[in-house]
Amino acid sequence: MIGLDTEAVIGFFRKDPELIKLLESLKEDLASTIINYQEIIFGLDSQNKNHLEEKDFFDSFFNDITFLNLDKESCNKANEIFWYLGKKGTMPGKFDCMIAGILLANGVNRIITRNKKHFENIPGLKVISY
Repeated sequence: MIGLDTEAVIGFFRKDPELIKLLESLKEDLASTIINYQEIIFGLDSQNKNHLEEKDFFDSFFNDITFLNLDKESCNKANEIFWYLGKKGTMPGKFDCMIAGILLANGVNRIITRNKKHFENIPGLKVISY
């Protein structure tokens, strides 16, 4: 299984040709997290008709892939990542740490993202960039 970062989910919505080519070459199931969903929802105004149509797309998308939730194990993994990166002198993004924590706690050790630098220093997580 391979995880998708928020940028990859948005890239799928926008039909990014590089991402589509990458996804078509994969034979594995895809997963994403509740944090990715939240990041997307933050960008959608519930009073905007176009945004409501986008929300329908994203709701359907997240129903069609493996959807991983935040639990105590993933919170603890995210905390380990946060402190590890902080001690290395990197100022980690808390959402990125939670995404990585959820993926790793669920045995997903690869992530597709356009933001390689957000995830490249996380132990145990291989970044696939497009």
